[in-house]
Amino acid sequence: MQLPVTLKPKSEPEPDIAVVRIDANEYGDRHPTPDEILLIIEVADSTLLGDRQHKAPIYARASISDYWILDVNTQQVYVFREPTPDGYQQEMILAANTVLAPVAFPNITIPLNQLFLQNAF
Repeated sequence: MQLPVTLKPKSEPEPDIAVVRIDANEYGDRHPTPDEILLIIEVADSTLLGDRQHKAPIYARASISDYWILDVNTQQVYVFREPTPDGYQQEMILAANTVLAPVAFPNITIPLNQLFLQNAF
């Protein structure tokens, strides 16, 4: 949680949550790179606009296949998929009562309302 990921050319954003492939070296001497990132989640209170307009294009250019923003004010989840150099081709806004499966784990469904529980993380 809130540790950097390494994106090209020289970017190291610190997402609130990054689900990454397990590395035997536990990323002791480096940060996860895009091919190791399975899902990035940002939790937005006052940062929704920046997460959508600034971070989403950065993650899309890095080919992050699954990027979610949890809007705590409206209890909605913004889901970005199908990255291209010009941005994400798919953007969905889902209500908290929706169930969603991450791209990397299609057999695992997550009730989005559980992500908004006060002590979910």
